[in-house]
Parts: sequence; C-alpha cells; structure tokens
Amino acid sequence: MVKFIKMHGLGNDFIIIEKSNDIKVTKDLVKNLSDRIKGIGCDLVVFLNDGDGKIFDLKADFFNSDGSKAEVCGNALRCIGKFFCNKLKKNNLVVETESGIMDIEMVEDEKISVDIGFPKFRWNEIPISKNLDTENLDIKLNYLKGGFAVNVGNPHVIFFCDKIDKEKFLQDSKKISNDSIFPQGINISLVEIESKKEINIITFERGAGFTNACGTGACASVIACHKLNLCDNKVKVKMIGGELDIEISPDNHICMIGEAKEVFQGEFEIKEFS
Repeated sequence: MVKFIKMHGLGNDFIIIEKSNDIKVTKDLVKNLSDRIKGIGCDLVVFLNDGDGKIFDLKADFFNSDGSKAEVCGNALRCIGKFFCNKLKKNNLVVETESGIMDIEMVEDEKISVDIGFPKFRWNEIPISKNLDTENLDIKLNYLKGGFAVNVGNPHVIFFCDKIDKEKFLQDSKKISNDSIFPQGINISLVEIESKKEINIITFERGAGFTNACGTGACASVIACHKLNLCDNKVKVKMIGGELDIEISPDNHICMIGEAKEVFQGEFEIKEFS
C-alpha cells in the first residue's frame, strides 16, 4: 500500500506521496489518482523522495492532473513545507525541483514562505517559439490582448483588464494554451489591478485547467505589474481560493507567503490506479 497526504493551498489541491522511488510514475497513474470521481481527486500529484542530506531535504516531482510533468508548483511547495516542517520539527526546508532549489520557511500564524528565485524574461527562457518582445506578445483575441511572458520556475503569460470576466477569459485561455508559440505549453493569468498594493487574478493552468489559486501565477502577475510600474514590490494577490502576499526583494528574488491546509491522509494500491 502507498501512503499519501491530501492537502490544498487556497483550494488548489494536491496528492503528496512520500518515498516514491519504487513507484513507476506513468501518465495513467497520475490521471487516475487525479480523477475526482473514480480516484482521490486533485489538481496535481507530487512524488517526494529524500534529499541528499547536505544541500536539500527533499526532492519533489510534480505532475498535472492530465499526467503531464510540471517544473514546479508554488502552492504545492507551501503544502510540502507545512507538512514536513511540522513532521520534522523544523522551521526551514530545502526542496530540490526541476526548476532548482527552493527555500521554504514557516513564518507567523503558521503561514509558509517560499522563495521562488529569479524571474526569467528572455524569449528562449520562457520558452516561446520565436524572438518576440516578451513584455507584449501582441496576442489579439476576443477578450485577451497583449500578453506579458515570464518564467518563474514554469512559464506564464499575463494579461490585464479593467474587470475580470471569467467566462470570456476561459474561452480565450483554451485557445492560447494550444498555440504553437508556446512549445512547452503556458500558464495564463488575468490581472485586475485594485491599487499599487492589491491585485485580483484568475489563472488557467497548463495541464490542469482553471484552478482556484495558482502560486506561481500570483508571482508572475506581480512580476509583470512591477516591471510595468503598475504595483509596488509588496503586493497582496487575491484569488478565488484566497490571498497570497508576494514580495520582490532588492536582488529581484520572488517570495510568496500564504496558508496551506491538510485535508486527510490515506493509502492506496498502485494496481488499482495503474
């Protein structure tokens, strides 16, 4: 039997599996576990293994609900931090991901801080398929226009509006997510600016679709706003699932602070989901 922890960060939910070295991870396994009717149900599955004992505590591999690989997930990292800092009785955790080493820290009121690292702005770092102005991709659809592309561990494109219209956003997002300009797919967020210190966003995630919250989407949105002089370096990001505090440090690191909740723990047999 395989043990798991079900957690969520602002309604963005995850199945977290420890000591997964002996598990053969397949697309079918991930899709079946993620199924909300026949499986456990989640937006993303995280497979964890022990770290090297020197530089990092854990190694994490992330898979979207459609079975595709994700480089990193901000909300999942907060959940990992919450559970394992409590389990190991530590205030800090270092996790290795496909996007690099992530530093996680327990802060006030049991909130969790994750240092996402430096944003990347070059077209081939996002990546997009040709050399374009990443601050304005000049996308022209019925609702979404422009597009600010940035990589914050995974690729994002950010759009702006006066007032968020979820249905129109979803219609255009499905078109953008399949566009050949994004060879590895793309996460899409729409930003409504309330002030220099507060923004509202909704996100369509690559491999998962619309989610209640997206940690890296919040980071990417603040980076785009800050680069365009639309916000300060400390911003509260409000999403359907709740709020995150995003801070851009003087050396340009991105840090997110927010809650994470355990839902339940359980176990399953691999053969039932393979």
